[in-house]
Amino acid sequence: MNATPASLVELAKILQLASVEWMAASLPDATIMEVTPCLAERWRVSREELVGQTLAKFGKGRLSARHVTDETNDTGQNAPTRIEVTYSPPVGAPKHARFTAQMMRADGREVMLLIGQSTGVALATETHDVERRLQLALRSGGYALWDYDYRTGISHLSPEVYEMLGFSLADPSLNFHTWNERVHPDDVGKTIDHALAHSGNHVDQWQTKYRIRTRDEKYIWVEIIAGVVRDSIDGKPTKTIGLARNITDQMNAFERLRFSERNLRRSQAAARLGSWAYRIDSGIVKLSDEMLELFGIADTVLPPSLSLLESYMLEEDQEKWREALELAKLGRNVPNLEFMLRLPSGHERHIEASIEAERENGEVISLFGICQDISERKALEKKFLQAQKMEAVGQLTGGIAHDFNNLLMVVMGNLQLVDQLVRDDERASRRIKSALDAVERGSELTKRLLAFSRQQTLQSTSVDLNAQLPKMEAILHQAVGETIELTFAPATGIWPVNVDVTQLETAVLNLCINARDAMMPKGGRLVVELSNVILDETYCAQHDEVHPGEYAMLAVTDTGCGIHKENLDKVFQPFFTTKGPEAGSGLGLSMIYGFVKQSGGHIKIYSEVGHGTSVKIYLPRARSEANEPVSPRRATTKPTDLVQKQRAVVLVVEDNDAVRDVAAAMIAELGVETLTASNGAEALRIIEQRNDIDLVLSDVIMAGGMNGPELAARALKMRPQLKLLFMSGYAPGSVRQMQELPDSIDLVNKPFTRNDLTSKVKRALAA
Repeated sequence: MNATPASLVELAKILQLASVEWMAASLPDATIMEVTPCLAERWRVSREELVGQTLAKFGKGRLSARHVTDETNDTGQNAPTRIEVTYSPPVGAPKHARFTAQMMRADGREVMLLIGQSTGVALATETHDVERRLQLALRSGGYALWDYDYRTGISHLSPEVYEMLGFSLADPSLNFHTWNERVHPDDVGKTIDHALAHSGNHVDQWQTKYRIRTRDEKYIWVEIIAGVVRDSIDGKPTKTIGLARNITDQMNAFERLRFSERNLRRSQAAARLGSWAYRIDSGIVKLSDEMLELFGIADTVLPPSLSLLESYMLEEDQEKWREALELAKLGRNVPNLEFMLRLPSGHERHIEASIEAERENGEVISLFGICQDISERKALEKKFLQAQKMEAVGQLTGGIAHDFNNLLMVVMGNLQLVDQLVRDDERASRRIKSALDAVERGSELTKRLLAFSRQQTLQSTSVDLNAQLPKMEAILHQAVGETIELTFAPATGIWPVNVDVTQLETAVLNLCINARDAMMPKGGRLVVELSNVILDETYCAQHDEVHPGEYAMLAVTDTGCGIHKENLDKVFQPFFTTKGPEAGSGLGLSMIYGFVKQSGGHIKIYSEVGHGTSVKIYLPRARSEANEPVSPRRATTKPTDLVQKQRAVVLVVEDNDAVRDVAAAMIAELGVETLTASNGAEALRIIEQRNDIDLVLSDVIMAGGMNGPELAARALKMRPQLKLLFMSGYAPGSVRQMQELPDSIDLVNKPFTRNDLTSKVKRALAA
């Protein structure tokens, strides 16, 4: 048997509240679909014994029906024909009930509604009582009753309809048509008239919500439940009967809830905060969307579970996570639990979690937790601690250098005085001279310590680096030896800088000597290069003690052994060295660091183990009215000004996850589609699959057995028209010499600013 339509179930509930005896029978088989419990109760039978029975011809079955005509009514007119239904129980006398019949359609079926009262003769007082109870039931549910006859055009509205819209009772200006005219313009498509007009007259039931204008010109939300009664012959609508109720408070509450949820999602997204809940008895886990995003599993098809979350943690943190869960199950809240995630993308995230136990009747029934991505905070803390450490070490070394200078002064002075006394003793004079030489070497060490602590005295003058560096060529060739191929790469229109020439030359010499040691014993290439650079606010926000502006950059690049990543943060510390105990004091880079910082500049090291190192010194441009060289070309259009007939596609190839993500994000601002690959092999697979790639932006040196130039050569064999752009931490001149890059392919120098990258990408796409 087919399920009873929901509209009939709801109607039965309303009529039961009014104690109306009622039943619904499907046509043409006359099978009972629903009855009110009050009818079944009077017949002393269960609802289940009636539903599903078929109305037989009078006297032919347990449930039978016949047409009857009521006696003359009060007006002297014959009453309409009614249907009398007889229920014949297995034992006892038959029971009768009379009904008025109405036709309607429900779920595509013809339905006859039999609306009755009590058996026997219906008294006026009883009828009035039934109507009163019906009105009471409707009012208790907040419903207003209405109907409209399509044949006569007459509307019947209950008093609650007028009250709902603020009209006086029986105000003729309110009817079925004017009701529809008051519906909000955006909600007109939700009315039953609109549904009938646009559905080919196939709508039989209608339930919706829309806004309607009241008499005082305010909009309220109403819920409408309506049914269409159709002519039994041609099926055309004859009447619409419906209920309406004011749901403005519920809609406002729903909107406030939706607003709160939206704000919560935005707050969680901004704070990179996710939440989860775990039911202990069932093991069901619910993860917020932010939680899925945090763990990088938004697209996973695996069911959410605590073990799934654990699988993305580093092994050393998994036991800590399991212990925290067990403590929470025992009722102890676990705050500030930190662990590391390794996402499917290969990225690592630092997470801080808190777990709370939720109780019911004193027993822990579920766990609730939040997880926050604190990777940026940890990076800032590390950066701050590094800056504090360098500052503390600088103050310490400065103090030691001053005190040691004083001691050296005493030693030197006394040695010189003693030398006067033993001038005739050759052996004593020789020993005193040896001691004085040691004092001089000690003095040089203190000068380097003072340089690191930025307490040395600088004699700054305006310097043209293009003119100054060639003066050092001879001494640098002598310092690096014959096995090193040394090249100078000046820059046209290099900006002047205010700098201590002696300290500058010492810094360049030290960098070249370090480069030489890194390339021993085989030798290699060494490039000293100059260029003009603009550091923007984005770059400066990621580095300590550097301000946005124009800088002249001096880069010293070698093809040596490189520096391991874990040592890059230590190389500027005094006495730190990766050389042997006999090879250096560990003060060379610390002295250069202090000199650059004291000059208002910035120093950056880029290194690839097994490939080489590039040390870049950024010195602020010295302003001079008499000398204003041409600035480097900057982007003259906004990133979104790139005009193309169709959306360009750029593939970013970089083995460093953070650099790859930043580069892709910057390029995406141009309005182009960005694809990413972590190595050359992956990039070639993407190029083979996607024939719409316009430009490949690749790092020059990558892990994984294929560098940028090799990738470019193989990609061009597959796609000869493919455009290429390289990026590298080495200075442009040096990387071209060391990697033999074609001059036709432009190069973005790391660290790059957004303008640097986007302008070169646009130039490459337009080429």
